[in-house]
Amino acid sequence: MRVLITGIDGFVGSHAADLLVAEGAEVHGTILRFDELRNIAHLKSSLILHQADITNPGRVDELVQTIRPERILHIAGQAFVPASMSNPMETFQANLIGGLSILDAARKTKTATGTPAVLVVTSGETYGRVAPDRLPITEDHPFSPTTPYAASKAALDIIAHQYASSFGVDVIVVRPFNHAGPRQNPSFVVSDFARQFAEISLRKRRPVLHVGNIMAKRDFTDVRDVVKAYWKLFDKQSGHTAFNVCSGHSVEIREILAMLRETSGLQVEIVQEQQRVRPYDVVVVSASYDRLHAATGWKPEIPLSMTIADTYTYWMNELRSAESGVAASR
Repeated sequence: MRVLITGIDGFVGSHAADLLVAEGAEVHGTILRFDELRNIAHLKSSLILHQADITNPGRVDELVQTIRPERILHIAGQAFVPASMSNPMETFQANLIGGLSILDAARKTKTATGTPAVLVVTSGETYGRVAPDRLPITEDHPFSPTTPYAASKAALDIIAHQYASSFGVDVIVVRPFNHAGPRQNPSFVVSDFARQFAEISLRKRRPVLHVGNIMAKRDFTDVRDVVKAYWKLFDKQSGHTAFNVCSGHSVEIREILAMLRETSGLQVEIVQEQQRVRPYDVVVVSASYDRLHAATGWKPEIPLSMTIADTYTYWMNELRSAESGVAASR
């Protein structure tokens, strides 16, 4: 099985690579730079890497025609919501043009089994603010994006469905909600808090944790469960195209702090910073993965407490290795 993962060196892409290498697939991946492969350094000998900007349709066409993958996991893109508020054009370029380039290259590529099957990652953010009496969110809920990031993903979602209906491309659309785990950028809440706790533990900062709105409720899934869902969907038993990927329940952000206190054994002062509070944030997010479970049998297996503990351990190792100048174990 020949597979292409776009953004293979990123947070989710690297975990997808872990899974597919273990599955025995021939794994190809797109990267932007050969000097930024920290997340996949432990897999480098098992991967075939290609330098490519997914917003360059000509380069993407050339790459997909050369590799002729049977499956494509399109994971690359701009994933940080605040960045989309400060630079919406860049976000639309990365998420919409990048996704369209992959879909169109797949449309024009023939393999032994037909055109490549393409899994396109959009987002649970596409649903926007949902009234409490409409929770949990199902795939039938209408889009109501509240940020350029969400709008770019909603547009890609629609285009992916159009490529399936108009051109017969075998498309799967996943709408993941919050996910977390080792290797995540500290711009995201779980990784941010875990890194702060690790810095406090190693006496790199005072025992003061800086937070935003810790009363918000989010639906978190471990990234390692998320990529398993993506892979299972290629063999789905369902006529549906779009699938939520989520845990099925929500937790308050302050519960994450409690788990980190327990994991680290630290007591810290909590300081809310106004600049960390986002006025466009949705207060409560809760979604359903019933359609995904019916199609694949998937369900989340890794408890949030383990995700938190593993992320904290990851940052402890990263910070210690930075001190010693030795690359941390991934």
